[in-house]
Amino acid sequence: MSISLKYKDEVLSEIEGLSDEQARNLIKIIRLFKDSIIRQREYDFELSREFQEWDKLSDEAFLDFERFL
Repeated sequence: MSISLKYKDEVLSEIEGLSDEQARNLIKIIRLFKDSIIRQREYDFELSREFQEWDKLSDEAFLDFERFL
């Protein structure tokens, strides 16, 4: 997924005039943001997989229940 030139230009115009320390802090913020997105995707994937497993177990339990009716 690549960022469009429009957004790159917008980001560059926003950081224009920042001191080196401010730029370093901004880079840290960007890295934290990217890391949080990656972690959230992993968490969402794991949660989805857990729900699928629960659905499967629930279906099995329901079928077992019906069998004894």
